[in-house]
Amino acid sequence: MDREQPPKEKSVSKQQEEAQKHVWDRLWSAPISYAWDSLSDTVYRALLDIAGPVAGKQVLEAGSGTGKISLRLSMDGAFVTLVDYSPQALEQSRLAFRQKNRDGQAEWVQADIREVPLPGGGYDLCWSAGVLEHFSLEEQVRILQEMRRLTKPGGQVAVLVPYSRCLPYRLGKSYAEAAGTWRYGTEIPIDSLREAFRQAEIEVELETDIGFVQSLDFLDFIPGAEVVKQWAASWYKTLEEKERREAFPGYLLLTAGTVNPSD
Repeated sequence: MDREQPPKEKSVSKQQEEAQKHVWDRLWSAPISYAWDSLSDTVYRALLDIAGPVAGKQVLEAGSGTGKISLRLSMDGAFVTLVDYSPQALEQSRLAFRQKNRDGQAEWVQADIREVPLPGGGYDLCWSAGVLEHFSLEEQVRILQEMRRLTKPGGQVAVLVPYSRCLPYRLGKSYAEAAGTWRYGTEIPIDSLREAFRQAEIEVELETDIGFVQSLDFLDFIPGAEVVKQWAASWYKTLEEKERREAFPGYLLLTAGTVNPSD
């Protein structure tokens, strides 16, 4: 996809950023399901498409939250590092790894992902999902610079964020915000991360969208939308692949690049 001229995005203030931390503290303090779901599977498969087989590789998730996908990667043979500022999130994921006997394949680091206390150049893949949309462009660049620092020369950086052109996601989010039922704090849908990657000195090799069917779950915020949601999912399956890709953007924008061996 060519998005060389992305529209200007709203800014996220420091005050909003601090409020966001309280949102996640509340969410991570509640019970979390580690049942595998279609959105996690979509992200997982996208990461494998980028990184290839992960067995024996070092993989870092920046802003790991539940750590559900990192757990799956560890079961594929990756050694994973989960970085999150929230002790509640890290404790939840540590317990999930222990229950699957994968805690020997992982480490947990409580830190701000803009300044991770780990040596540079140690990871084959540094990735993040559902994080950068909560930060201003300046802070997005700081996060990406840190991810680049942590990645081996020739390794990959991949980021997934909510995509501004995904209609079901935008409709559900807008309704929930107006109704006061939105649970995820300040979240700015993103049209492109090319500029943030450029400023972080990571050359973008891929920018695409994934997960249209999963975007329909956001219609659950709208009362009475279940019938529309089910019909839309069935109708979408009847479309040609070309029409799906061009006319119906997915929930997540995926941006990825390789760290220059000369860095």
